[in-house]
Amino acid sequence: MKTFSKKSNSTDSSKEKNEDKFILKILENLDKVNPQDWEHYADVQFQMPKNFFTKKQYQGFNTVALYIDALVNQFPTTDYATFKSISKAGGRLKKGAKGTIIEFFSFIYKHKETGKIYSKEQVLEMSVNERENINKISCLKNYTVFNSELIENKVDLKMDTIIEEEKQELDFRDQCNSEAFINSIITNGNLIVRHILSNTAYYKPASDIISMPEKKYFISENKYYSTLFHEIIHWTGHESRLKRDLKGHLDLKSYSFEELIAEMGSMLICLQFGITKEFINSVRYLKSWSVKNTTKREENIKKAFASSKKAKKFLEQL
Repeated sequence: MKTFSKKSNSTDSSKEKNEDKFILKILENLDKVNPQDWEHYADVQFQMPKNFFTKKQYQGFNTVALYIDALVNQFPTTDYATFKSISKAGGRLKKGAKGTIIEFFSFIYKHKETGKIYSKEQVLEMSVNERENINKISCLKNYTVFNSELIENKVDLKMDTIIEEEKQELDFRDQCNSEAFINSIITNGNLIVRHILSNTAYYKPASDIISMPEKKYFISENKYYSTLFHEIIHWTGHESRLKRDLKGHLDLKSYSFEELIAEMGSMLICLQFGITKEFINSVRYLKSWSVKNTTKREENIKKAFASSKKAKKFLEQL
């Protein structure tokens, strides 16, 4: 039984504008990346972006956005905070400081007739009949955050200041072992992975089988799992699952787009499981793709982000 109605068109429009700002900022930073500096970037140790005050890690593509920002601006830290939080703690930003955009997804619960706003806790206490009169409206918000290196008087900050943290209602679940995650897909989704004597990993939609080189042929465990996750994201696009365009090399445009989805999906899963050494290669791929596909690249990146998150969610729900 459905207890909430879907979001309004005005909310859709606002959400789309916020997504555009988020994507444009990522592309703006990618455009600053000099391909000649890849070796330097590869030597930079990955740090999971986190809130400067609460120390809570950011999630999903916010991690990607913030790490790229720290990378291209050569910040020694990946700690970030909003202007409001910094000011509340007595901080000042350096002259000319520029922030980057992150996004948070939450819900507003609104009465259909009176327009009264309710909290999630209040809605949960309602009867089924009462909930029929409540609209559950999804709301995507943007926040501008600044790297802690941009704080002029960092040593003078009142770090015990209570900071109101932005809510993060994303599609992440608790961490679990990579093998357990893969085995759950094999068991519940009938995933077939064959290890073969080959130096290439690939997924064939016709046979619905993933072929992987044996683990011993990979230079690292991280490389193995990031490659397998990439192919599993391809697997989600089969016509019996999420029905994406999997024409392969027969259509270079759709092939390129599907590769972008798979790389982003793999990146998300790897970050969830703490596999970070392949992250720079994913950033390298995003840079390469954005340079080669300049037509409607903002729109296509946004669609790829959405598709990769949908694929990851599909896997988690098996």
